[in-house]
Amino acid sequence: MNRRDLLKKGVYGLAGVSLSSTLISTLQSCTSIEKYSPLYFSKTEFSLLSNIVDFLIPKTETPGALEMKVPQFIDIIISETYNIESKNNFSKKLKLLIEDLKTKNIDLLDYKSKKSKFMSDFNSKTHHEIYDQIRDLTIWGFKTSKEIALNVLNYNPIPGYQLGCTDIDK
Repeated sequence: MNRRDLLKKGVYGLAGVSLSSTLISTLQSCTSIEKYSPLYFSKTEFSLLSNIVDFLIPKTETPGALEMKVPQFIDIIISETYNIESKNNFSKKLKLLIEDLKTKNIDLLDYKSKKSKFMSDFNSKTHHEIYDQIRDLTIWGFKTSKEIALNVLNYNPIPGYQLGCTDIDK
């Protein structure tokens, strides 16, 4: 990794951490994916993104990525922190994936057919760049959500304890 890439990734990370209060209010205001109006993606792209995110981190005994509003997180991160070139690159790859789904006569509304396509792409390393980007954003959004950080990962913001004035002999 060269210095320029390191600086770019550092800026993206810093921008993600210091997003305005609109990110928090947007995530808290939307209760479901159906009611959410994407900032950057079209409805079709957002639906596909939501399905991929759900394939990556489904609901088990812990909440899934959809419950943690990871697709909304990805939409906001891309719309507010990516530069024009990165947005265009991401959109181009996502559109290629959608075109591939359409050419193989896979219904974009059918969950099971998209899941089988996802699995076959994953095994054959097809569209790996877009899947890698979505996976990275999904994991970032999932691990940094408040409920997962506090309840699943057992994040302690202040590790250790201050005991104050204690006897040295103890």
